[in-house]
Parts: sequence; C-alpha cells; structure tokens
Amino acid sequence: MVMNRLAIEIFLVLVTGLALGLIGPFGTFEMETAPRLAYWIVFGTVGYAIFRPLIIVAQWLSDLTNIPLVISVGLALLIAAMPMTLLVAGLMWKFDLSTILRWEGLGTLYFQVWLIGFLTNGLFRLIFQHGNAVPMPEPARVSGTGSEPPALPLAMPVEAEPATPRFADRLPSGFGPLLALRGEDHYVRAYAPERETMVLIRLRDAVAELGDAGTQVHRSWWVARDAVTHVKGNGREMMLVLQDGTEAPVSRDHAARLKAMGWIDQQGRWSLR
Repeated sequence: MVMNRLAIEIFLVLVTGLALGLIGPFGTFEMETAPRLAYWIVFGTVGYAIFRPLIIVAQWLSDLTNIPLVISVGLALLIAAMPMTLLVAGLMWKFDLSTILRWEGLGTLYFQVWLIGFLTNGLFRLIFQHGNAVPMPEPARVSGTGSEPPALPLAMPVEAEPATPRFADRLPSGFGPLLALRGEDHYVRAYAPERETMVLIRLRDAVAELGDAGTQVHRSWWVARDAVTHVKGNGREMMLVLQDGTEAPVSRDHAARLKAMGWIDQQGRWSLR
C-alpha cells in the first residue's frame, strides 16, 4: 500500500513538473523548451524530496499534540520552502550566498516556491481523498411494470446473522482479530496480535464502517472494545495498553467521553475487561 502511494505521488510530481514546464510560469517561458521542461521536472522532484518528509512530520506532530492538522502542515510548508528557495537561488547565482541574500527577488522566489508546494500538496489531498470515496450500490431492480405487488414468500425467511463490518473485508485473509487502527495521512494502520497492515481509507471512514465494535480514543486512534488490557497513566498522558503491547494515546476530550460511557472508571481503570 505504502509503495503504491509513493509511486502514485512520484508520478503526479513528474506530471505536474511536465505541465509547469509546458506552461512556463514565473518568467520561465522565455527559456528554451527542453531546458524549461527539465528545470520544472527537476524542481518538482527535488521539491517533493524536501516537502514530503516535513509534511509527514507535521502530521505526526498533529497526532501527538493538540495542534490542528491545517496549522502543522501550514508551518511545514513554510519551513520546507526555505531550503528549496535557497537551492533554486543558488542555481541561479552559482551558490554565491552573499549575492543571494542581497538579491531583491529572494522574497518573490520564496513565495513562488511556497505556492507551488501548497498547490501540489492540495492536489495530493484532493486526489487521495477522492480515491477513498466508496461508490454507493445501485438499488435492486424489480422486474415488471412496477404496478404489480411483490410476491409473498412461500416460507418465513431465516433470520440473517449480523453483517460483518465492512472494514473487515479490506483486511488480508486471516488477518486476525482487529485490535486498533491508527490514522496515517490517507491510510490507517491496522493492528492485530503479532501482525499489522496498511489500508487505504481515512480513519473517520473506517470508524464509521466498524460501528460499535470499538471507539475512537484520539484524533488518530481507534481501539476495539475487547482489545484493551489496562490503562497506563492518567490525565494528559493517558494510554490504553492493548493485548499485543501497543499503546494507544487517549486525548483529554475522548478520556472524558470514555468515562461518561463507563468504559473507564473514575479511578482511570478500564471497565470492559
């Protein structure tokens, strides 16, 4: 899954670089066609290598703290644009640092680099969020003109067993009992005893598919009802220890909700064992 995501992102970077090379924004259209295409493809590839790791770190930071994702990613974009701007300016001025720092166009170049990074990141999110959409099944077609009453069954139907949560169909065969999910960008990391895997789905969509099989305990964590052995810590540092030793953080808001639901008692102990 991760390698597929990486391949798709690199492909999108190359396509974006090619498109910018054909358009020639920010005064580059005056360049010859071949150098212009090469410039933007290299610019996009190097920019991806700088921007993407910082965005991942920003997402981790948002998961571990109360910083909203939009703020942490926004700061990552501002920081990543700095070395990329210096690199581009260095190529333009033969890495003469004193000349680069005195150059009046440095601020404009920084804004251009940041804008491209912002738009590219937005494109990635738009594409992968759209890819997570699950098509709704078509309603069953009824034969006939529609005016005829449906035929009565000849026998009482056997009561169907409860449907397996749809998320289970996304897991590998024999994956084992699901203990927890951790949201990682547009994926979730699914945990089972001595096994884990990545699934291309947003955490909120996975939580909706799992229903009351468990509950969300953090912005980026969901745990199964029967997976928790005990609670570690209290207050701001509360962690749920799962059967396989994995520790899932509990945010303060979710801790209060778990206590209200009776899942955690007033002494901070897990009540569903």
